[in-house]
Amino acid sequence: MLQMNSELPNSSLLEAARREIDAIDDQMLDLLARRFAATEKVRHAKQGESAGVQLPLRPAREAQILRRLLARAKDSNLSPEFLVRLWRGILSQSSLNQSAITIHVSRRLNANVGHRLRLRDQFGPMPVEEYRDEAQALMQINAQPSDICVVETEQPWAEAFVEGIAGAARVIAGLPALAGEQAMPQLLILGQALPAASGDDETLVITKGKLPRAFAPEPLWQGKSGAFRLSALPGFLAEHESPLVSLPRTNAALGLRLAGHYSRAIAV
Repeated sequence: MLQMNSELPNSSLLEAARREIDAIDDQMLDLLARRFAATEKVRHAKQGESAGVQLPLRPAREAQILRRLLARAKDSNLSPEFLVRLWRGILSQSSLNQSAITIHVSRRLNANVGHRLRLRDQFGPMPVEEYRDEAQALMQINAQPSDICVVETEQPWAEAFVEGIAGAARVIAGLPALAGEQAMPQLLILGQALPAASGDDETLVITKGKLPRAFAPEPLWQGKSGAFRLSALPGFLAEHESPLVSLPRTNAALGLRLAGHYSRAIAV
């Protein structure tokens, strides 16, 4: 690092500082080139995972990366928001280098400036296409497995999902990425990514009624999507394992449906 000499005139100090910044910028550019070259190796490795999955996003892996970096930066003067925006740009470009991705949303979501800004911070230059409602937006990711759909959590998307309009797509992420006062994510991201645990996850289930009062584990948050109820359970739970496996048999009226898994918002 440059050692400032108080005996140098201010103009010389300024030029020396600028040269140091230029050198750091060059190093950062070289590192970015190396990182994107490494993601090309990842793309080739993914080709053997599953012929039926084309979405390049790996939300669990991305969450692990952000958690690790935020933990390392805890004692620095870098804001978590800045770090998330910076790395989201890198991660989004890495995904786009592997495959084109379009974001499908409802007209209502796209009219919300705050939501549009959140999508831009999360997905960078990925194009956004608007549809009349959530059902039409969900329909697109059934036809285009490499795309994603984003819905507002408490808008009426669950009925279309339960009817199978989204095909094999599931909830794979929630926004915002950083934890705030509200436990419920404002937005849910659906796509045909391979399910994977990040180490700190929520399992989202859709039901027609309330979960049993004594049900364990206790939901982290609950909400409504049209006539359906949403419950986020702690952990990466499977339908064929306890505690979810027994619910359809003992509470058939619940009509329980596993909507997907996503990483919990990161506490900083």
